[in-house]
Amino acid sequence: MKFLLTALLSILISQASAQTPAEWAQTVNWDGVSHWSKYMKVRAAWMGPNALAVPFISNGSIDSNTTAGITGQFHFREGDKTQSIALYGNLCLVKDLISFDISYIPYEFYTMSDALKKERHVYYEYYNDKKARGDVLVNTNIQIFNRWRKDIQLVLRVGYRLPSSSGFGAARFIDGMGYHIDISAGKPFNSIPLKWIAMAGFYVWQIEQDDFRQNDAFLFGTGLEWSPKNWLIKSYVAGYLGYIENSGDKPIVFRAEAQRRINKTGLLVRFQQGLNDFEYSTVEVGGKYYFK
Repeated sequence: MKFLLTALLSILISQASAQTPAEWAQTVNWDGVSHWSKYMKVRAAWMGPNALAVPFISNGSIDSNTTAGITGQFHFREGDKTQSIALYGNLCLVKDLISFDISYIPYEFYTMSDALKKERHVYYEYYNDKKARGDVLVNTNIQIFNRWRKDIQLVLRVGYRLPSSSGFGAARFIDGMGYHIDISAGKPFNSIPLKWIAMAGFYVWQIEQDDFRQNDAFLFGTGLEWSPKNWLIKSYVAGYLGYIENSGDKPIVFRAEAQRRINKTGLLVRFQQGLNDFEYSTVEVGGKYYFK
């Protein structure tokens, strides 16, 4: 009897928090014809924390280590608590010249308030979903202008988004194509293991609107990196500025991270705070293995 009552209560709670087609139509002001995807707001401010994340800044040098890593991410904002698993990999093709890196979120668990779901135009069929997976992100990194290396280190990065995610209807991932091209710079200080780091480029992603098929953005960032023996400590501000006015496509974040290498393993802790068009605070912890 207790089991039946618990099951009945769960069903009633689920139905109470569900959304009907009519409620969705009223929320988004549906025209009665257009596909529901046209009403999704494919911008950083209206999606999950990993949907359109600001790319990391590198330090202007190729990572010549071949590594694989895994972390746990904990994202917090009003109306949304998210936990995710992130996988990372780096493959050095030519030492100090060319490398590839990849990242993927195979599992994301989230809970969103009704108010936030309606604000994000979550489609009624996905209204009670709590799990999703992300798109695969791949970067090619090429060292350029080595003759300037003593004064400034420069890396050309070409990144590509492989549509492979779920959760678009729940406003968690975009399941769409995108790419970014940027140059990362590192200016070393001769007397101490400190670098000024920066990046500049552009960021493009697919959106679902009749008047806009893609969004283009200026990508930027700057900060400092300190790398004493077996340590890497980095702090910077980064973001991108889309061209669609007042649409939530200008996320800016502050990031700080610390990494410690112990033989063939590495430990890392990251913190991220949204400053504009990104309301999440994030803590990320994990490790990686160095193959060579």
